[in-house]
Amino acid sequence: MAEWMEELRRLDELRADSLITEEEYEKQKALLIPSESNNDKSYNLLGLGKAVSILSGLTAVTGLITLIAFAYRASLLTDIKNGTFVSWSDGEDADAFVEGASAIEFLIGIPLFVLLIIWAWRATVNIESRGRSGRWSRGWAIGGWFTPVMFLFVPYQIISDAWKNATEVGEDNGGRNKFWLAGFIFWWASVAFAIFGGIVSEGDSIDDAINGDVIIALSGGLGVIAGIVIAVAFNQMSKRHAY
Repeated sequence: MAEWMEELRRLDELRADSLITEEEYEKQKALLIPSESNNDKSYNLLGLGKAVSILSGLTAVTGLITLIAFAYRASLLTDIKNGTFVSWSDGEDADAFVEGASAIEFLIGIPLFVLLIIWAWRATVNIESRGRSGRWSRGWAIGGWFTPVMFLFVPYQIISDAWKNATEVGEDNGGRNKFWLAGFIFWWASVAFAIFGGIVSEGDSIDDAINGDVIIALSGGLGVIAGIVIAVAFNQMSKRHAY
């Protein structure tokens, strides 16, 4: 017989002997009988969180490479605009540098994105298995990353709730994780600058090309900050899910 069933039998005996009230009986019974959420598996997120932190740190490195690559090409274009001689090979090297930086950023960004989704889903399962809930269910821990408009705030809220609800009632530091908030904001700012810079660089003039590269270089700088801050955030948050 399961331990909870034995405890329930004893509780029935106490009620039969009028040693506890009906209200107290129902309260204790609700605590004893396992719910569906309590049967969920809990995930230890230390290893996964470390992987997220490492990849996030690498995105900071790729952000720096992006900053250097696009700033360098912008400087060459500025030299051309000002009449300074720039060799054909220098121009090709600058383009290759930019293409390489973009490729590295993509190759690291995809696995990081996948791991973020897995972490968010497992963390949501963890808090639900403890009888708690955030603003969004575990389904949104996946769907929230792909739903237009909602991907601007749902992923942040899901991971933020996983931080808040991982603590016991009454424990300190159950509020907002400032590193995750800052990292999420800087990450979206980096994405916005990259998109805007790409649009500007599609213009017909050399000034458009220069301005586009400068904006994307700034995107890389924001990516450096985002990568570092998010790495710190997940190092902190994963420790609350070390089951």
